[in-house]
Parts: sequence; C-alpha cells; structure tokens
Amino acid sequence: MMSLEDLRIEVHRVDQEILKLIEERIRLAEDIFEAKRALGVGIEDKDQEKLVMKRALDNATELGLDAGATKEIFETLIRMSLEKQHELLGENNLP
Repeated sequence: MMSLEDLRIEVHRVDQEILKLIEERIRLAEDIFEAKRALGVGIEDKDQEKLVMKRALDNATELGLDAGATKEIFETLIRMSLEKQHELLGENNLP
C-alpha cells in the first residue's frame, strides 16, 4: 500500500497530466479556428458541441463517473475552446 505522501504525489502527477491535456485541447481549438476560417464557417457549432457532450457523458457512464460533474467539466472545456477561438478572431470577451 502506498503512503499518504506517495498518493498525494501521484495525484499531483495526474493533475499535471490533466493540465497538459487541457493545454493540448486549447491548442487544437486554435487549429480548429484556422480550419473553420478556411472553410468560411462560424465559430459556434451547437451540433458539434452536443456531439462532444454526448460522447463525454457516454464515456463517463462507462467509466462509472458522475454524469453531472462530467457535464460541468466538459461545459467548461467547450467554453474555453470557444473563448480561444473568439480571441483569435479578435473579439474581446472580457466583461
């Protein structure tokens, strides 16, 4: 059995990995923005957002994760991606 300190170190390692994956997702949002711009389509795509959410919730269910919490996490990730794309478009989203 791992010690409490060892477990905390592992949690920290996982947290770092989660942050790296979020950063990678935001970088992909930049590429998606460029692809959308090349195609002449808008940033908002509700059908795609619904698809991303459905996949996330289906996967969460398979993994035995809380669907409500997963929904909140993916709403945040989607919002971060959209904010990045709006920023790249030159829009200021600050209140």
